[in-house]
Amino acid sequence: MERVCLGKIVKLHGYLGQMKVRTSFDDDFDISKIDRVFSDNCEEFTVNKIFKVDSGIVIGLNNVDLTIAKSMINKNLYIDRILVENKILIEDLKGSSVSFNNGEIFAKIEDVQDYGAAEVFYLKTLEGKELLFPNVKGVINNFDYQKKLLVLNKEKFDEVSNEN
Repeated sequence: MERVCLGKIVKLHGYLGQMKVRTSFDDDFDISKIDRVFSDNCEEFTVNKIFKVDSGIVIGLNNVDLTIAKSMINKNLYIDRILVENKILIEDLKGSSVSFNNGEIFAKIEDVQDYGAAEVFYLKTLEGKELLFPNVKGVINNFDYQKKLLVLNKEKFDEVSNEN
């Protein structure tokens, strides 16, 4: 089964082995569905406690005490892809092709950075030119996960991109 990164363990929370995880998901993501997570080396852990806090979540795992939790700081935790359903993830976008409504591919996504107010997409055109645009309402028409293709609204893109 395919897995996606839930986030990075940034510090301990309390003294019982709970950990704070900086997630890459929106606030509307339902964390109550998470009943197991996986470490970088694919070790499976059962979740015994999980709740949201500022800038992330706190997670407690069965058989993870304070000592084990300390060794997991700065490591990533992963969840099964099916838990995120149809959400578009930054890791899905990277490397994807970009086109306008006419279907003609003109760039690839090099990177996506989240600056709070909006994500900023860094593109490289087929000619090697670097472009960027903020993900504001109306720019993105569709993302085809299977084809790894992002379709943009040309008029809105022209308004907000650094191309002008």
